[in-house]
Amino acid sequence: MIESLKVELVPLLPLKIQHAAFTDPTLTLAGETWAFSSPSAWRVIKDDVLEFGWSDVEASDMVWDLCGLSIVAVEPQSLRMTGDPAFRLSDGRWLEIFSDHAVDPWSLQLPSMTFVGSPSDPSQTT
Repeated sequence: MIESLKVELVPLLPLKIQHAAFTDPTLTLAGETWAFSSPSAWRVIKDDVLEFGWSDVEASDMVWDLCGLSIVAVEPQSLRMTGDPAFRLSDGRWLEIFSDHAVDPWSLQLPSMTFVGSPSDPSQTT
């Protein structure tokens, strides 16, 4: 899934984050021609250290700091669960997504295609 996503996403990079919001449980990021949404767990890390995540009391305020940054790369979030994305941000941080339910744990709308995570489908984890 993430390899297919990379094929569509790389020509569009960087994706500038113009809107960022967290209304528990949903994280939403958006730009001029794209949008990402996830009701699953997520975290922001830098240099392998957790900065904040979905369970942080101030997460709703902290995600605003992502506005103005850009998504510059996407990789599988894990070697074991390769169907979830990790987005590299322009300031060196990573936004990691963790599917915690089988149906629509995240979606990314691009101008030419919409990607919807499906961690319970084995074909989506390759």
